[in-house]
Parts: sequence; structure tokens; C-alpha cells
Amino acid sequence: MMNFKPYVKAIKNKNEEAFEAVYHETKHAVFAMVLPIVKDRFSAEDVMQITYTKMVENIHSYDMKRSFMTWLLTIAKHTALDMIKSRKDLVMSQQENEDLFISKESSVEKQMLSEFYLSHLNDVERRIVLLKTAGELKHKEIAEIMELPQGTVQYTYKMALQKMQLASKEGQHESKKH
Repeated sequence: MMNFKPYVKAIKNKNEEAFEAVYHETKHAVFAMVLPIVKDRFSAEDVMQITYTKMVENIHSYDMKRSFMTWLLTIAKHTALDMIKSRKDLVMSQQENEDLFISKESSVEKQMLSEFYLSHLNDVERRIVLLKTAGELKHKEIAEIMELPQGTVQYTYKMALQKMQLASKEGQHESKKH
């Protein structure tokens, strides 16, 4: 993971290249944080835009002793929760989410992030898996962001992977029947 401190200093000085570098490095993690909350791609993209706007507006209040990624993902989480609160009438469907997951170079990660496997997880499990795989965060960072004990995050991640493996085996078993 990148050292954000020089980029934060540059963003404070309105450096667009530094912003672009931070955006490129963090966009997958931010998307992974907000999608399970807002449940659709368009709202997630709106939340991302608002998140980065808030990041720039509040960059002077960022404490350089803290993890930048945790700070940014906390902004993203609160922005997504605010959107849900303000849009109680938002209707979200699983079918709309079929092709929304972040593509990574690894075919294993693409398979892990497919809707089929993620659909077997509850919202907390889905967020943890996305933050770990797409966001490339450590369990400790996920625990801090989600305000859960680190042991709970580790256990939930392990159980979620087992659920996805079971779903994969069931899917393979079903395809052999036909």
C-alpha cells in the first residue's frame, strides 16, 4: 500500500496529480466500502464522488499520525449511511448488482467477487470480503472502519470464504446433474 503522507501534503496545496494518485490507489477500497451499504452502482458512484469531495474539503483536518486509508473509508462509510438515511425510498435489487463488482487482474479475485458467491453472504460478510479482497485492507484496518473487534472481522472473513467455497461446490454439483 502506498505511503499517503506526501500525497496528503500535496493535496493540501491543491495538487491535482496527487489527488489523481490517491484516487487511483483508493477507489477500489472506497467502492468496496460503500456498495454493500447503498446496494447499487449508481448510488455507490455518487457516494464516491461525495467522499472524494469531502476528502479534499477536510484534508486540513486529517491527522497525519492516523491511517489515511482508515480516515478516507470512514468518510465513505458515513457518506453512504447518510445517503441511505436521506433516501429511505431507495429500492435496490440484487439483479441490478450482477455486474457491478470491481475487476482486478487476477481471475481468482474476479471469481471470488462474482455476484454468485457474494450473494450467499450477508451485508457484513460481503463488506468484509470486498474490503479485504478488492480494497486490499488488513483485518485491523477493516475492524477499525467497521467498528468491530479484529477477531470478529477475522472470523467473519474466514466463515464468509467457507460459505463461498460451499456455494462453489454446490454450483459445481448442480452443473454436473444437468
